Amino acid sequence: MQAQRQTRSGNPALQNGLLFGVILGAIEVVFSLTLGNVGFLISLIFYLGIIGFAGYRAAARTGKVSTGLVAGLLAGLFSSIIGSLGLFIYLLPNLDTLRQQLQQQATTFNQGVVINYTNNVVIGLVVLLLVIVILGSSLLALGIGAIGGAIGKGNAPVPAVPPYPYPGQYPDPRYMPPPAYPPQEYIPPQAYPPTPQNYPPSPEDYMTPPQEK
Repeated sequence: MQAQRQTRSGNPALQNGLLFGVILGAIEVVFSLTLGNVGFLISLIFYLGIIGFAGYRAAARTGKVSTGLVAGLLAGLFSSIIGSLGLFIYLLPNLDTLRQQLQQQATTFNQGVVINYTNNVVIGLVVLLLVIVILGSSLLALGIGAIGGAIGKGNAPVPAVPPYPYPGQYPDPRYMPPPAYPPQEYIPPQAYPPTPQNYPPSPEDYMTPPQEK
């Protein structure tokens, strides 16, 4: 029972969501910023596997698909926030270069329409894009976590059986045979003092009651 309580202690959805969300967010930052498009594909593979495992691990502790669903959602949310912050910090020193690229593309594709990009406009666009990425990643993680939770539900620990007596348990205490006879307080006849041999007394031994005058 003590081990069972320790297994179920805490919030499995929050614990697994936070743990795997931080791990996945670090993986996304490292691979995406160092390997470019290849790193993004590798991060996507890790994303699918880690989010599903977070849902599986959380549901395996409670036996509920909803726990895995929430764990996947939190893992996707935390990882996308960490990845977005890493990308935003990476873009800040290169803000002028990004602004020039956007201005050049606007001039090329929007001929006759003048669009002037400033650093504040670029920051606003980047933040809007990252918010959309966070929402989309969280929704995708919701579904993946539910799938992992459905798989992990079957591996949940079996609840401990309450101590005897238990309704429906065999043998049912209501139909148990009576205790052995004689009971412990029974005293056999041999333990009583023997009956006097002159009992009952003979008729002549009876005293004659006094006669009234």
